[in-house]
Formats: sequence, structure tokens, C-alpha cells
Amino acid sequence: MRIFELGRSALHAQSHLMQQMAIRLGKQAAFLVAAAVFGFFALISGHGLLWALFLFTFHWGPVTAAFGVFALDVIFALICVLFGRRSYLTTAEVEARIARNRCATQMRESVTLAAVTATVAGSLGRSGTRKVWDVVRRKKN
Repeated sequence: MRIFELGRSALHAQSHLMQQMAIRLGKQAAFLVAAAVFGFFALISGHGLLWALFLFTFHWGPVTAAFGVFALDVIFALICVLFGRRSYLTTAEVEARIARNRCATQMRESVTLAAVTATVAGSLGRSGTRKVWDVVRRKKN
């Protein structure tokens, strides 16, 4: 019965691990979607304003102002991608992995012990025990 309990514990730890991974990946996807939306609207609405700012305030030429807008877009896009790609394991996820591995190891050990016990207690074990006992009795007599 212990084997089934360990198996159930290992499956529970695996399901907890999958839930934690899904939460982490969901947050990561939300950051990437926000980065894409921000990047899209920044490209559409901010270009004209930024170009005019560079052209009239800083007295840059039309090509230099366009290059400045492009450089800022690239910088903001890289920052958003870096925040979206960031992925750290949470403590709950690490604990779930440890619990799963511990239960799986104990289950393997119990299965091995059960196999040895079944062999000794089974018909092969009984007949082998009888033969050993007969040899011991003959040596006494």
C-alpha cells in the first residue's frame, strides 16, 4: 500500500509543479504581450511627435530626427523584451520538484523492496527455504 501512497504523492507533487510552471509562463506571456502592445502603439503614435520634437526643438535635420526616433524605439523594444524573457524559478516550484523527486525515489525503493519480499515469500522462496533447511538438518545429523 505504501507504493500507491508514494505514487499518489509523486503525482500530487508533479501536478503542483505543473501549476507553478503554468503560472510562471502565464506571467511571462503577459509581459511579452504588454511589450508587443506597447511597442506597437509607441511606433504609431509617438513617431510623429518625437520626429517633430527632434526637428524643431533640437534643430536636427529630417534624417537625423528620423534616426533618433528609430534608436529610441529599438531601446524601448529591447527593454521590454528583456523584462518579458526574464524567468526565475519560484520557491514553490523548487519545493514541488524536490517533493516529486523524493517521492519517486521512495516509490522506486519500495517497489524494489516489495519485489524482493514477494520473491522470498512466494513459492520460489518457500521451496528454497525448505532446501536450505534440509541441508542444515542433514549437517546436524
